[in-house]
Amino acid sequence: MFPSLAEWKLFNYLSDWKTVGADIQRKDEEVYGGFWRSLKKQMDAGTAPHSWGKAFVLSNYEASGVDELGAIYAA
Repeated sequence: MFPSLAEWKLFNYLSDWKTVGADIQRKDEEVYGGFWRSLKKQMDAGTAPHSWGKAFVLSNYEASGVDELGAIYAA
């Protein structure tokens, strides 16, 4: 089986995909993290509407090995 492109040293040398990917992730974290923090504030205040995100937060996702960033993307 062939290694993925991400494992090829020449590909990594010629491409800036890691930099582009890190920038995209940073921007995603800003946007989705804002929604996440807003939902958690609403839940703390008892004003969060019923939603999949609210059910996910209440599901004890940490016990399933999901970290904060994973939860942000999932919710």
